[in-house]
Amino acid sequence: MCTLVLVVPEAGGVLQVAANRDEFLARPADPPARSADGRWLAPRDRQAGGTWLGINAAGLFVGVTNRSAGPRDTSRRSRGLLVTDALASDDASALHRRLATLDPSAYNGFHLAYADGTCAGLTWSDGSVLRQERLEPGLHVITEQSRGAGDDGARHRLVASRVTAGGVLGTEAWLALLSEHDPDPRAGTCVHADAVGYGTRSAFVLHRAASVDRSTCAWTESRPCTTAARDGTPLLRDLGRW
Repeated sequence: MCTLVLVVPEAGGVLQVAANRDEFLARPADPPARSADGRWLAPRDRQAGGTWLGINAAGLFVGVTNRSAGPRDTSRRSRGLLVTDALASDDASALHRRLATLDPSAYNGFHLAYADGTCAGLTWSDGSVLRQERLEPGLHVITEQSRGAGDDGARHRLVASRVTAGGVLGTEAWLALLSEHDPDPRAGTCVHADAVGYGTRSAFVLHRAASVDRSTCAWTESRPCTTAARDGTPLLRDLGRW
């Protein structure tokens, strides 16, 4: 499971991203940091080398969730590498075109979302067929059950109940939304399944404005319901001038 929320703005507005990573608790990972070449900011999965989200110096955000469909083939390439590859793109429109040629059989099922100041898109696959769409201005809630892979209606309704059309939520409000629990793990945003060694591992919030000096980000290095957020804005602003 994972929850990835994008509020795509009208032209000139603020792109809002809020995301929880749900993963096995023992899987090693590093918090967000700049890449070796300084071109992007992202956390890292130390097991497979990829990441679940990031933003680059051109102002492009990319995030991925798994897709609940079909068997998992361990011989396929890590879906986290989709994000690191995508962060080499200059903008969302060019990335959308490039992803159209992606071989879906190289990865297990995924949803890959991306957005910059002018364009947003989604590419997803069940492991055999690739599909794409442009994301229009508004709220988009993407989970492992999106686009016909299950029923993510409860989580979508929860997020939609807190997001006002055209409004901008502050970081604390987003983190509170990412901390919601429910007896049904598919209905809440923050997952606790310690008995099986699984749950929400971290949270991330981004406000991507038209200029880097007005953009902010924050993250938690554990569950947002129990862990204070760290301000990543200085790292974000070091990336470049948009």
